[in-house]
Amino acid sequence: MKLVRVLNKEVQENKKNLFIYALTIALVLFVQEVGGAFFIRMTGGIQPAENGYLTNFIGFLFLGGFITTSIIFSDDMFSRIGQHNWLMLPASRLQKFLAKGLLTAIAYPIALAVLLTVVSIVVEAIALLFFGNPFIMFNPFTRHIGIMMLHYLVTQSIFLLGATYFRKTHFVKTVLSLGVIGILLAILSTIMVRIVFAPYFTGPFGFHFSIDSYVMYDHLTLVRVSKWIGSVIYWAILPAFCWYTAYLRVKEVQATDAIR
Repeated sequence: MKLVRVLNKEVQENKKNLFIYALTIALVLFVQEVGGAFFIRMTGGIQPAENGYLTNFIGFLFLGGFITTSIIFSDDMFSRIGQHNWLMLPASRLQKFLAKGLLTAIAYPIALAVLLTVVSIVVEAIALLFFGNPFIMFNPFTRHIGIMMLHYLVTQSIFLLGATYFRKTHFVKTVLSLGVIGILLAILSTIMVRIVFAPYFTGPFGFHFSIDSYVMYDHLTLVRVSKWIGSVIYWAILPAFCWYTAYLRVKEVQATDAIR
């Protein structure tokens, strides 16, 4: 299958960077866990009930994943040589786009979970052998990890879109754009709440909000419908819109490069 070949090409071209990134994660975990075990052993402190694998997983999943996604198209879309080589690649635009999108959206979190699991086994074995620490490895098969991966799958699509639209400093510009959009949505939400619950705002400027439980119960259906609409937008419409728009952007850039 041609898509599999394109996926393999992406991995082979970036295997050096991927190895350095994986090694960095492993060293961070090793220093953090083994260093912490050594410090506790020397000072006679109390061993914490939980280790830092979950926190590190969430940090590398979101921050690392967003940065990786933001730069995934930088060479192939916005550098003259890389753009030409990508255009000449014997694969459809959709296949080339999906290869990068699937690597950052699906393969990255799975590979990260596998990496942390393997590293945690080695690190915990060393800590147990030399410092007598309890063996507490990273467990990727928890509900919390699954939910985090689903949230990453949704939010990653925003940075995928930013990676195709911004020519430079993709990650920074995407974050700034999200900040501006967040402020506008907050203002819009405040206005909507002010309109819907206008009778319950008092004070000279209408800043004091007072409502009892009975009135809130009357608006319970509205709250539930709003929550349902928000869930549909977040879990379905947002990622679908970002992926489709990003693909259209890839088609546009490749068409422009072909003309040139």
